[in-house]
Amino acid sequence: MNKNYTVIDLFAGCGGFSQGFQSAGFEIIAANERWEPAIETYILNHERVNFIEGDITLPEIKENLYKVAKDKQVNVIIGGFPCQGYSIAGNRNPDDPRGQLYLDFVEIVDHLKPDFFVMENVKGLLNMKHVIPNLTEKQLHFFKLNCQKLQRYKNLKRYGSQRELDEEEKKDFKEIQNSLKQIEESINSKLIPLLDKILDKFKEINYKVSWKLLNSADYGVAQTRERVIFIGTRHKNVKIKFPKKSHAESIEQTSITDFVSTQHGRNLKKWKTSASVLEFYEDWEEDIEKSHVFTKHSDKFIARIKATPIGKNVFKNYSDSWWRLDPNRPARTVKENHGGVFVHYKFDRVCTPRELAALQSFNDDFLFKGTKSGILVQIGNAVPPLMARAIAEEIKNSLDELY
Repeated sequence: MNKNYTVIDLFAGCGGFSQGFQSAGFEIIAANERWEPAIETYILNHERVNFIEGDITLPEIKENLYKVAKDKQVNVIIGGFPCQGYSIAGNRNPDDPRGQLYLDFVEIVDHLKPDFFVMENVKGLLNMKHVIPNLTEKQLHFFKLNCQKLQRYKNLKRYGSQRELDEEEKKDFKEIQNSLKQIEESINSKLIPLLDKILDKFKEINYKVSWKLLNSADYGVAQTRERVIFIGTRHKNVKIKFPKKSHAESIEQTSITDFVSTQHGRNLKKWKTSASVLEFYEDWEEDIEKSHVFTKHSDKFIARIKATPIGKNVFKNYSDSWWRLDPNRPARTVKENHGGVFVHYKFDRVCTPRELAALQSFNDDFLFKGTKSGILVQIGNAVPPLMARAIAEEIKNSLDELY
């Protein structure tokens, strides 16, 4: 019997996560997002979903979400929450509100008590750090002060590479430089891994949680996109399971564990290549409705593309941006990159939004709204629907065992 399991999608973006769960047979009863272009895209492709538009940190938005879920059993809450950690090497603000959005996810899970939740985030989360909770006011004051000093030092160092520092700037730079080691040690002493904080918060609300780093290429997506997936359940006797791989880089090199876990390798296929997906679009004319829009390049840039070998970058100082696709390999992680997207393996141009969406495993009937740059952001931020579906099918199996 087909059971009508329900899902709520938080930080829904354009709807990649929802798309995967919906294709696995789940009913999306509500979704939330605050960015207008993504909202328009989501609603266009999921007309029947109750969409709660606005900032999820606001109590009134949470209440609207709870009203939709009232008198309904919520089986799964999903979401790819934005996240920001603090890094000595970077310029991240320890007070950045994006670093706390997981707490809103926890709060909603605690209120609605779904059977399962699934959270998706970037691989970098595993190395992110956050400020120790419950610091005294004095400790927090000195922590922020040291962060400001460190940021001042980085700014002055950057300015110094561009121009002559004035006398006051030189004085500040030298003072901070003389105590730089102590400043960094003091900051680091007040930081703990974000992963631990997340796991502890779910433990506090009596959810068992497991996490795993998944590669979308292992689930039929023509892209090597690694993401941290958290799966949690309130059912203590239920074993948390992650989806088995359906694809592998090289079947001959597949580990014994993976080989056995994929039904003794009977259904294991090789990774999809970028060409296996994009060759379908090679004869397409420009189609604005489908977001198959060509970028107009200058003659100089086209010449640079022509001189760029497969698997190399148009600009040496970039990694993923302006990377020329290898037709015999999956793409690297699809990002929006401010327009610096992949270069086609065959044509002397960058990929269209439609082609990038296909590399993310969106079907051609999934339409996007917004400007071209906005659509690129939506695609780059999305959870690949095929990987989402693989996760959803495993969750569905667990729910079938429960009910």
